[in-house]
Amino acid sequence: MVYTEENIRELLDKILEPPLALFSLQVQNRKNHALIEITLDHLTHKTGSVSLTDCEEVSKRLKEELDLWGEEFDFTLQVSSGGAERALRLPEDLDRFQGLLAKLEVRLENGNWDKRVFRLGKRDGETIELIPFDRKVSKHKIIPPIQMPLAEIRKGNLFLEL
Repeated sequence: MVYTEENIRELLDKILEPPLALFSLQVQNRKNHALIEITLDHLTHKTGSVSLTDCEEVSKRLKEELDLWGEEFDFTLQVSSGGAERALRLPEDLDRFQGLLAKLEVRLENGNWDKRVFRLGKRDGETIELIPFDRKVSKHKIIPPIQMPLAEIRKGNLFLEL
């Protein structure tokens, strides 16, 4: 038996119940062994973070299902949360996490790419409102938002302000 993303995904479709969802899945098959890495998403949590209890429960239920396939192959199962500083799926997560801070890789006016922290504003079609974030700036100082085309954002992740 070879573990594939497709057959693992089918099992997860049976196991996962809202608000839990699959964020990412990777299966690496080696001789008589598979590494199955699952990252979960919590659809109603502010940052999409999943609890340790949720990870343990999904891991337990998936292991039970995989054990039914027989003992021909050994597997290592890793179930985790995307975390509070999770990667963003662009552009849909820009809407989902509106109002939160995100570290985005954006194209600058000179054409170079740089990572900057912004508070996510409203998206209007192919443009999003971003408010530059600077820890050194007083909370009372208003920083004007910028409008950025989605094409000028290469990747990003949520950013926690500590």
